[in-house]
Amino acid sequence: MLKLAAVIVASLCVAGSPRIVDPQIIETRIVDLTQTVTLADIPKDAKDVRLWVPIPSDASWQRVLDRRVVSVPAGGTWRIVRQAEGRGDFVVVALSSPTEKNASVVVQCTVERKGVHFPIDPNSASGEIQVEQFAAALDKKSPLMMVDTRIQELADKICGEERDPARQAHLLMMAVAKLADHYSKDPSKPKCGRGAASDCLDHGGGCCTDMHSLFIALARARGVPARMQYGYRLSDATAGAEFDPGYRCLIEFFAPGTGWVPTDIVAADNAETLTDTRWESLSATRVWLWEGRSFDLTPKNASGPVDTMLCGWAEIDGKPVDVLPAEDGTPSKLTRKVKFEVVKTDRVATTPKLPE
Repeated sequence: MLKLAAVIVASLCVAGSPRIVDPQIIETRIVDLTQTVTLADIPKDAKDVRLWVPIPSDASWQRVLDRRVVSVPAGGTWRIVRQAEGRGDFVVVALSSPTEKNASVVVQCTVERKGVHFPIDPNSASGEIQVEQFAAALDKKSPLMMVDTRIQELADKICGEERDPARQAHLLMMAVAKLADHYSKDPSKPKCGRGAASDCLDHGGGCCTDMHSLFIALARARGVPARMQYGYRLSDATAGAEFDPGYRCLIEFFAPGTGWVPTDIVAADNAETLTDTRWESLSATRVWLWEGRSFDLTPKNASGPVDTMLCGWAEIDGKPVDVLPAEDGTPSKLTRKVKFEVVKTDRVATTPKLPE
């Protein structure tokens, strides 16, 4: 009788287990990079200047093989601080009554990246989400990614009766790509903004953060954990020259049996070829810097939770430096330059192409 009960319990456990999906490592790429973040036009009468500069650190699909802080502003004190909840490593600099007009932080790194694809079968169930584990990734009140009536109704319309997390996430990604365009695809869309789900719907697109905020809000409306990751892209065409990489964000959603699945909706929507690796994938050209939005920096910044950050954060006498361009198009005083070389790659002609 005991043996029979054990068999029944074992059968129930197997039947209730999610389908396991192993990621496919498509490509491995190692780069040497030099990253320079500069705060320009510091007022002559500034007394207290603080910088928080995100730098590459270990994360999913990324391994930092070497890292060195080459230079910091003269007269400043600095340290590397791991941000709360594992959000990434930042170089934190403090300057008292700086005498120079500009302040730069230069870091050299050797970074290994994996290009990854998750072959999720749309006909197989991924299982149920235990919501208690994902409070932050299911937060419906998160600034700029809030689940309001419009978002909830749209998410319900897109997913209908579907309840499986992975299948819902796929439907929502496809819907965002259809509803909205990145400005690189449609130049009439806003190029730089606060990165809000509502703005994305209002304008029919925008920057990558607009589109990914829309996805995250839609996913959370359906109980699918989703979160934002930030960094930049190092395409082969830019190797060897110092340039401004801008920034690129991506989304991750969680599916039982698979874990956190990365995708850049903009890259997938703009992909040259519509292959099976177009979705639920991330190329090896990315460099990860930090996770999430709407958080206090460590050590705590004076201006409160940071909702939008492109290449770092700066405060002058307790007041934040605007990270976005001014209304007249004047660039932010906080900028980033990168120069890199590809040290090693296992990409060959037959390697499947991942969207960049």
